[in-house]
Amino acid sequence: MNFIIQYIDVLWLPLGLLAVHKPQRGWAAGFFIGCMVMMRLQAELIISTGYENGFLGLFETSVHRRGQIAYSVFYVLYIALAVYSPNTKGVILMAASISMFFTAMLVSMIVMII
Repeated sequence: MNFIIQYIDVLWLPLGLLAVHKPQRGWAAGFFIGCMVMMRLQAELIISTGYENGFLGLFETSVHRRGQIAYSVFYVLYIALAVYSPNTKGVILMAASISMFFTAMLVSMIVMII
């Protein structure tokens, strides 16, 4: 059961690829996979220091779980961005994907540290 919960966010990948428009699927796949890898790297970094509930320990949930929640919010925002702007492609979509990726990374790091 722990394995399933640890990788439950992988379900966002097919859901996101089905939700976005066909020309946007490449950048969407890159965004989702990049976020999934980054979330696991951030969680491993914090857990390796010995603080499994974050540095401040204000929440009792694990760092990994809080990362999944934070990134899930950004997955929903990304899908909404892609669905409601169907003609966005190329450089504009790449810039939006990169911006959303770094925003998700910074916000999730703050959520994980708390």
